[in-house]
Amino acid sequence: MKTITYDSLRAEHAWMIVSDQLQQRNNMLAKGIAYMERNPTELPMASRLMMLRYHLKMSLRQLTQEARKNAQTVEHADRLHQQWLHVHQLFFLLRQIDTELNRATDENGTFRSWIDSLGGRVYRSALVHLN
Repeated sequence: MKTITYDSLRAEHAWMIVSDQLQQRNNMLAKGIAYMERNPTELPMASRLMMLRYHLKMSLRQLTQEARKNAQTVEHADRLHQQWLHVHQLFFLLRQIDTELNRATDENGTFRSWIDSLGGRVYRSALVHLN
């Protein structure tokens, strides 16, 4: 039986926030790729965004598999620690994705204009207080 504590709820809430942020980045990358593919001169940036999206998906898959495996073998007392470790790994991935998106935005005017046209609706800052 899993005991629910305030600390475990905080970890779960942090996981939900970072997961939501990662899903937003995935959606934004998909839309950005589709937008950049419309113009043949922007195919290199579309490819770059595809690689970034691939990195995001594969990293998420790997981190999730590791977390599931660890959840089955970890003692009850260490579960909360493992939850926070997983959240921090996801947050690190989110920061990596944001860094690469910022770099792409700085380097490509078409992508920057598209991001600016979103008006902050999709892209929110990853400055989330996790613990």
